[in-house]
Amino acid sequence: MARIALRESDPERDAAPLCALIDRYRATLAQWLTSVVKLRSAEDARSFLQAQRDGNARGGVAHRLIVVDGEMAGARWLHGISQAHRYARLGYWLADPYAEGGIMHAALTQLIGYAFADLRLHRLELGCAPGSARSCAVAERLGFRREGELREAQCLNGRFWNLRCYGQLAEEWKHRA
Repeated sequence: MARIALRESDPERDAAPLCALIDRYRATLAQWLTSVVKLRSAEDARSFLQAQRDGNARGGVAHRLIVVDGEMAGARWLHGISQAHRYARLGYWLADPYAEGGIMHAALTQLIGYAFADLRLHRLELGCAPGSARSCAVAERLGFRREGELREAQCLNGRFWNLRCYGQLAEEWKHRA
């Protein structure tokens, strides 16, 4: 069984490996993640990771790298955290070799537990393109409810795509089967 670790990034140490990982799997990642594939150099990655670290410190973001058997595999995060509304949005990605085997499910289960128990949020949202079957399946396996679809709400690779919206309430998470 794979050893999964979640850790805050170190912009200086992690920038080059993150950029290399993205470069290796850019074709797959580019299908659904414009923000990740914008990172084209170690300096881009360092700036991105520093911004995430700053967001962690301010409380508006909860960004962690996913490490599998000691190797960087992807990331998962909460963003748009609002304590006033007790709400956040969930984001995630994994490089191709790590997409199977329940790695993302384990990483997100921990994050969702943190969001509801530690941050005391009431609601989480997750959005993905309907064509991203893996991402939609992750949401559904985690018990998120499909709440609708926003027409042409995201632009990926010069094309507008619908955005499938999922939501989960703290009480639903607490009583999941």
